[in-house]
Amino acid sequence: MMPSRRRFIQTSLLALPALGALPGCSGGSSSGSAATPAGAASSPAPGAAPQPVAAGADLSAGLQNLGLQRVPYSRLPKPAKGQTVTDPDFGVKIRRITDCVNDFNNRTAVPAYPTAMAWNCDETRFILYLPGSTAQPGGRQGWAMYDGTTYAFLRFLDINPADVEQFYWDHQNPAVLYYIDNHTVGGSALADLTAIDVETGVKTVQFSFLPHLPAGWPRTGPVRCGYPFALGINARGERIWGLGAGGIGNVNGQLGLNVFGFNQSTQQLVFYDPAYVAQAQARGTTPFPLLSGSGWVAPDPASQDGPNGRVFILDSNGRYVRTVQFDAYEHCDTALNAAGHDMLVGAQYNRASGGNGNVIAADLVTGAVQNLVGESSAPAFGYPVTGSLTGATAWKNPTWVVTGMTGNVYGTGNTGPTPNPTTLLDQELMLTNLSTGVSYRFAHHRSTGYFANAPVNNYWAQTNVTLSTSGTRILFQSDWGNADPANPVVDPNATVDTYVVELPSYRG
Repeated sequence: MMPSRRRFIQTSLLALPALGALPGCSGGSSSGSAATPAGAASSPAPGAAPQPVAAGADLSAGLQNLGLQRVPYSRLPKPAKGQTVTDPDFGVKIRRITDCVNDFNNRTAVPAYPTAMAWNCDETRFILYLPGSTAQPGGRQGWAMYDGTTYAFLRFLDINPADVEQFYWDHQNPAVLYYIDNHTVGGSALADLTAIDVETGVKTVQFSFLPHLPAGWPRTGPVRCGYPFALGINARGERIWGLGAGGIGNVNGQLGLNVFGFNQSTQQLVFYDPAYVAQAQARGTTPFPLLSGSGWVAPDPASQDGPNGRVFILDSNGRYVRTVQFDAYEHCDTALNAAGHDMLVGAQYNRASGGNGNVIAADLVTGAVQNLVGESSAPAFGYPVTGSLTGATAWKNPTWVVTGMTGNVYGTGNTGPTPNPTTLLDQELMLTNLSTGVSYRFAHHRSTGYFANAPVNNYWAQTNVTLSTSGTRILFQSDWGNADPANPVVDPNATVDTYVVELPSYRG
């Protein structure tokens, strides 16, 4: 069997310098409790007027259910920035939106992660990340904000989240972004939940975590979110976080955290059932919220990397509810099905129960596990291809998930350059409907660096497929090493730019 491609968790980032001014402002209200509201209403900035975002759009409109059909993998030269091309094998429109070298003197500009909300609530803004590790001398790095309609770069955001992916747009106010700012002032450590108005640059501390930690816990930070970094929003509109506070020794070779839940609206900390969740966890097994905001998911560290991975479901008080057979240490995301049940969706490898596949969906209410794209799916796609990432950030259309797979850069079944290659999942992007179980393969991403384990762009060239709020658009990055799939270029120093697919269901 092919080996599992385990999740790589990045090290915590150092604070970045302020990277740009933030003129303009858009309206709305914020639920923040600080004296200076981060979302204070004012006149919209030019180009930032809220746009309607369709809820419940049929993302399959205009796409084909190809089943097990192999598709040609045809030549497509790398488009210029701003150019829109048609995928010759699937027919969708792909637009290149960055030129990382000429725009920023950086070799990488990417969506932060498939589980991170790139787009704001009305899709007028989105965020890409430029890593410091790939910046050239004098190059720019940080979190870059773009116009969500024109795809024009606007400015860098002066934010310092706990990690690359840990920023969160407000669900009502399109100008408000949340993050946890770990920093020091006068030698004292702080871990502040912060709201920034991305149009004005005004910041507001919503809650300072370290003074509120239990007696005996270190108060040196950092405070971080649990993977897959999503927030929960409950029926009362309260934001629910799954967090851990550092200052303790490593756990299982990773940053150690004392873990807890947090309700942003009530500003209450919640502590988990100690019979199922040890206080000290590795950052990779820190509990994370159910998307419904009704509780948390706690990965079982004892089952990591084994054939019987499992998670514990906890209620809103942190009490144990049930066990579900799913390995949350793999790339996965939280989602909802048509019945409103919380789900975990992602790839599973080397499993004894639940099956192996690129899209395995676990119902966290019933405990049922469905193999939607894998060995036992209907149709049966076989053992999952590697480099598989799934995102479910279309929170206005939550029954859809998107998956990007690296797999074999030479085409399915090939061992090297081959004339007229074809693909089945390898190098493809795919939408899956959790209600029907049907998947729609819709594009080739053409990125080869992750396959090559390239020393520079291995991580950054993986396919961070990211759904817009409505799901009608998808961001992905690529080094475009498969411009000619009959003769792929595997370049460890290739630049990695971001592209957007506008699905036929998009009404821009």
